[in-house]
Amino acid sequence: MRIYAMISSFDSKLDDMLAAGYVQSDDDTLWIRSVKGFGDGALGSRGAALLADYSDDPGNRGILVTPEDALPALFDKVLGANFQLNFHAIGDRSNRLILDNFARAYQHTNGLTLRNRIEHAQVVTLDDIPRFKPLNLIASMQPVHATSDMNMAEDRLGKERLKGAYAWQTFAQQGTVIAAGSDFPVELANPFHGLHAAVTRQSHANLPEDGWLAAEKLSREQAFKAFTLDAAYAAHQEEILGNLQPGKYADFILIDRDIFTVPAAQIWQTQVLQTWLAGKQVFTQN
Repeated sequence: MRIYAMISSFDSKLDDMLAAGYVQSDDDTLWIRSVKGFGDGALGSRGAALLADYSDDPGNRGILVTPEDALPALFDKVLGANFQLNFHAIGDRSNRLILDNFARAYQHTNGLTLRNRIEHAQVVTLDDIPRFKPLNLIASMQPVHATSDMNMAEDRLGKERLKGAYAWQTFAQQGTVIAAGSDFPVELANPFHGLHAAVTRQSHANLPEDGWLAAEKLSREQAFKAFTLDAAYAAHQEEILGNLQPGKYADFILIDRDIFTVPAAQIWQTQVLQTWLAGKQVFTQN
């Protein structure tokens, strides 16, 4: 399998690894050229950092995992070393802080060209969503979070803040690249669960009937691209991965149904029959 690894911003050897430069194996199974930063906690545990109190927990606005005053030096260090910076941010306060620090650091680093990412970009104010575009930030989002969180998100946030939550189509319409993923091991790694969530915004029991916050659904083509070519772009690998064309690795799977034509409710049930890596079969279903 191919691994695009991120160095933890908390790693005691971060400086040494940045100084050592990028890692790229000859067969492209291991790339290291990015750092994972940590902004806040999760929405379900009320740890996501919010600009205002939790609707169901007055007085609580979540937590910052990396102290606010430590962010400027971290951004300068990572971007100054020409490493991509991928920052976890779930709450609207955390997302704003990360946006502010990217904007500041870009003034004296080469950061704008590094395809930096906000991991999750889960709850963002309507004023801050447009800022992703000029900052050339990728929204690294996990569609299953919407269907996992839909039964509690309004309790945590209230209706007004939901307008900028799990806003995939809003990001897509402004031209922001969406790199879709699973957030394994918090969620299952199965990408067909993510494709189903992206397209339907429903549970596996087809609820709610029209999908939760249905205006933010992605089309099948948008969702597929987010999980493939745009995910490769987010890893600086679109010239070798992400779709099937001459000159790229023959990494592909064979599946038991056409996910573009089956009823959308069935997408999550897709089974992998074979997996091929660089033209070599590495898995077959018994």
